[in-house]
Amino acid sequence: MFFNPFPHAIGLDIGDLTIKMVQLDNISRRKNHPSFRLVNARSTQLPHGLIVNGELEKPEAVRKYLLHLLEKRGDRKDKYYKSPWVVASIPDRYGFIKLIQLEKEPEDIIDEDIIIASQKHVPFQENDYYLDWQIVPSHNHGTEYTNVLLASIPKNIANMYTYLLESVGLIVVALELGALSTVRTMITANKHYDSEGRGILRLGSTESTLTVYDHDHVQFSKSLNYSGEVLTAAIAQNLHITYEEAEMKKKAYGLEYTKNKVWPILAEQTDKLIVEIEQILDFYYTHFPFTNKITKIVMCGGGSTLKNLDKALTAKLKIETKTGDVWKNLSPSKPINMDTEKSLRFAKAIGLALRAAGNPFFDNNYI
Repeated sequence: MFFNPFPHAIGLDIGDLTIKMVQLDNISRRKNHPSFRLVNARSTQLPHGLIVNGELEKPEAVRKYLLHLLEKRGDRKDKYYKSPWVVASIPDRYGFIKLIQLEKEPEDIIDEDIIIASQKHVPFQENDYYLDWQIVPSHNHGTEYTNVLLASIPKNIANMYTYLLESVGLIVVALELGALSTVRTMITANKHYDSEGRGILRLGSTESTLTVYDHDHVQFSKSLNYSGEVLTAAIAQNLHITYEEAEMKKKAYGLEYTKNKVWPILAEQTDKLIVEIEQILDFYYTHFPFTNKITKIVMCGGGSTLKNLDKALTAKLKIETKTGDVWKNLSPSKPINMDTEKSLRFAKAIGLALRAAGNPFFDNNYI
């Protein structure tokens, strides 16, 4: 285990409607395998309109909620966080992740190689985005190729979040696309998935992604047009009821097939999700070399708890789909005192905290 130069750093997941924070204590030195103790996990809900589609529309108001999340509470004598260091998320919808191959030995690759290669893949103007990259282990195609995981984000988005965090006294160790932190949570650490791939499906309140994980690393990620807000809005519009009533009906009925008016609305939206997933998997099989079959889809996020969603996806995709265990990579000595539905909402924040609690610059942070 490498020394962490940022002790007590926190993971911070900033979404359109919630901000979640997780802090872990790295106790691996006492074990024969990575192990973490949960120190803190909390969230604060944001009103609609402060952050819209990942953009800070009212940053000063968001700042107040963020300060509230970080403040001392109750009778505890210590501060909620013991240092200003943070590993924070940035919206997947604005980012880009893809595994590419370069015809060079790893030690012969320089930044200029990555910049030139990225121009063929990254959907942004060169001077308008930050680019990060990491060499990952190669599989099946010899030493003439090197796998490189590209990640990029528009500068204006990254700068917007950095300024927000610095305005409350935090120091940004790293900004990370949510797809990477979610995979770090949902894929079992140090397990080799021989001859099979995984789909990591994160269904949030306003943003959802499907990430393809194969050959023991992320291949690529794609945002989806499906979220808790999309479902609630569809119910409200079709049944001519308030947003609050629609939210209650969504949670009460879900995809449970009964004589109610909610099921056909949610079934239609879920069918659209299934088409998107099929298209993404088809793209992977036809555009990436040496692909394995995706044999399981693991879900997380608040939207993953929709009644019977796992059964609907399993039946129509012909791929086992189920919610995952977001705490498994902590190797906790005792159960975490948080119910399953709430825990699934913290998947991204846990992944950020796992990076923060280890060395944030360790060379395996592609997962």
